[in-house]
Amino acid sequence: MGGNISKVPETMKRLVLVQGNSDITKVQIKVEEIDVPQPKSGQVLIRVCAAPVNPSDYGIWKRAIGTEEKKDPIPMGKEGSGIVVRSGGGMVANRMVGKKVGFVNIPHGQGSYSEYVVVTAMTGAFPLPESVPVEAAASFFVNPYTAYGIWETSVARGSPGCVHTAAASQLGQMLVKFTKDKENFTLINVVRRQEQADILKKIGAEHVVVTGNNENWKTELKKLMDEHKINCAFDCISGEMTGDLVTLMPNAGNYFTYGGLSGQPCSGINPIDMIYRKVKVEGFFLTSWLTGTGQLNMIRRINRASAAILPALDNGWSSSQFKDCTLDNMFEEFCKMWATGFTNQKLRIRMVNEETEVEINKAVAAAAEDEVNEETEVEINKAVAAAAEDEGEKIKISHDVAFKINWSGPEKKVKAEVAE
Repeated sequence: MGGNISKVPETMKRLVLVQGNSDITKVQIKVEEIDVPQPKSGQVLIRVCAAPVNPSDYGIWKRAIGTEEKKDPIPMGKEGSGIVVRSGGGMVANRMVGKKVGFVNIPHGQGSYSEYVVVTAMTGAFPLPESVPVEAAASFFVNPYTAYGIWETSVARGSPGCVHTAAASQLGQMLVKFTKDKENFTLINVVRRQEQADILKKIGAEHVVVTGNNENWKTELKKLMDEHKINCAFDCISGEMTGDLVTLMPNAGNYFTYGGLSGQPCSGINPIDMIYRKVKVEGFFLTSWLTGTGQLNMIRRINRASAAILPALDNGWSSSQFKDCTLDNMFEEFCKMWATGFTNQKLRIRMVNEETEVEINKAVAAAAEDEVNEETEVEINKAVAAAAEDEGEKIKISHDVAFKINWSGPEKKVKAEVAE
């Protein structure tokens, strides 16, 4: 049975969107203090350690919230990582207490830019390998699983590779690292600037097409697509890029849009390409890719992807390059990055200071040894107590062995309880 922390702070801080704006630097965001959510049966309460600021997050900020009527602020953030500190009951939830997890599928009314969140244990919390520091898994889901999904979808469509736009993004770099060792798979990267191409070449990209100041980029791209028999393209730009790529597709090719960085709707599509050449124009949405094949296949697909992604979160292909901030200065740091660009970095909100997180990771790793001695237990107590110092909590740690479904064997688990 999993343990619980029976006493957590009554209130917590989180970031909320008060007012959207088409000029993203003028949106209204604030830190608010609310009650800590309580887990129900099958749910777990997570002490959030870190959360990324994703394009799918700030895309929402541009949508204006109505000014004529009062509307509640919108909680922010879709994914993050942390430590499970309480169970609402149930076998799966109980056995997660004390585990480092990445989390998604946050219930309505919550967001990951919070000190605590509640999620369903079965579908929202992903136990992390002991070797992965909890803060490294902040961006464990959206980008890595999308990269994996792009590769698997291309293979399923019979394409020995794919075209990927805005390829110098964190997602694009993951895709380069993940596919470069895939046999019979060719990735063609499309970027705007030469310095972005240089970044990709440095991490092993073989084929990069630069569109900026290059009148021949379409000819270059078409030549590569024909040479490697590519029939899939994944585009997060949209606008005129949609029509350009659809025209370059071979007969019965597959164009997928999964973003709108251009700020424009998909355009420039020649009906002949779809009618006579049978080019398919579709959307790629991560949730639909994961769940669209039935429950049993969904579980198999998640397990396949997780086995490739989770062990590589710390300095592997699925790792991200972060710039850290706090809840209080997130928007200030975001505006700086918005002005200079996000290439080669992603903003990460840290809820626990870095020194304390390092100590927690060391303590949890020590607890995973075959034997845990009294000295180790004292170190764990110190580390977790330091993390809870702001709330005035004093926490002790005991040990339990849990079986993790997605991994090959039992692992040591840390079980937290309040010491009165």
